[in-house]
Amino acid sequence: MNIATLFTTSRVVFAPLFAYFFITGFPTDQTAWIWICFALAVLIELSDLLDGTIARSRGEVTDFGKVFDPVADSVSRQTIFISFMVTGVIPLWMYLIFFYRDAFLQLLRIVCASSGIVLAARKSGKAKAVLQGIATFGVLFVILLLRYQVEWMPAQILGFHPGFWVMLLPTLFTLLSVIDYVIPNRKLIGKMMETK
Repeated sequence: MNIATLFTTSRVVFAPLFAYFFITGFPTDQTAWIWICFALAVLIELSDLLDGTIARSRGEVTDFGKVFDPVADSVSRQTIFISFMVTGVIPLWMYLIFFYRDAFLQLLRIVCASSGIVLAARKSGKAKAVLQGIATFGVLFVILLLRYQVEWMPAQILGFHPGFWVMLLPTLFTLLSVIDYVIPNRKLIGKMMETK
């Protein structure tokens, strides 16, 4: 296992730790636990930024790494978002959009690979990842403001946790990114669905 793969693997290790500290610490007054989640989120994002760069710079790009990297991204983000959902920061429908988008893209990649085709990354996918990362820190920041009882941060906005509004734009963009993958690849998808 090379260094880049270790960085990728770290996301799969840090994610359940995030879930444990967030879900356990959220309903309590353990503000320190939210800070731990913040630190874990930083490590997850740094891992995502560095693993590809390290692999290319060291000439250690592998087929396993190409497949494992998006899987690790999905696992880590889905774990964070399910933590938000379980604690009531975001509703179930919002989490399902994140979940089904990733599941659909994984299926599309697998089907393409089985036909010897590499599904090209789209700019919308990269932008989606950036927005989701920023929103993760935004939600944690909002929760910390609430914990420190900052006066101008309300506990609810129009009946929703403030974190819901932080996650709304990434949710809508995540939904649109599915369309951005389907439209350019619609002929390929149709061809793969033909009977043989």
